Amino acid sequence: MNVNDLSNDVRVTDVVFAIAGTSLPAEHAYALWREIVGWLPWFENEPGAGIHPLRAAPGTGESVLLARRAKLVLRVPRERLPDALALAGRSLAIGTGLEVGAPVERPLRPWATLHAQRVALGVVDEVAFGDEIMRRLAAQGVRGECMTGRRRMQRAGARDIEGYSVVLHGLRPEDSLRVQCEGIGADRALGWGIFIPHKSIAAVA
Repeated sequence: MNVNDLSNDVRVTDVVFAIAGTSLPAEHAYALWREIVGWLPWFENEPGAGIHPLRAAPGTGESVLLARRAKLVLRVPRERLPDALALAGRSLAIGTGLEVGAPVERPLRPWATLHAQRVALGVVDEVAFGDEIMRRLAAQGVRGECMTGRRRMQRAGARDIEGYSVVLHGLRPEDSLRVQCEGIGADRALGWGIFIPHKSIAAVA
């Protein structure tokens, strides 16, 4: 089976929305999730549904500035794609406000190297965290190597989430797609455990 056949069989996809806005609270992931669930009630209980972290730059005080080319990206089961499109044209009451524009589907593709900004496993020690990543990859039947990066912390309502950024490399095409579909760890709806292609590495041929 070639790469195109693998991609065509993937049951999960990304939906990319244009957005317009200026500033957001530094800790905005939980508020963003609540706003999206307000417009898409099914999103709250959809297994595996996730929201990619928004691209933002440091602002003043407890605010961040939305990047000029920032997009709102939802990772959803492919059968939910028509439902997700209902978010287009909505206004999200976060910071100075976010206006959601036109959507485009971005199918998942197999890349040998994947990156997640943040992964939470309930493990704080970095060595133990790396061991747990490898254990979970093995449980998924995935072969590859793992590198942990910066420690990450996030406030989500009344709780704190802790973890690390993660790079996986040396992945086979089918394993790359499996990790992107299933993620690793908890809180995908808040931007954790969502893997994307590492842009400095070419797509798996």
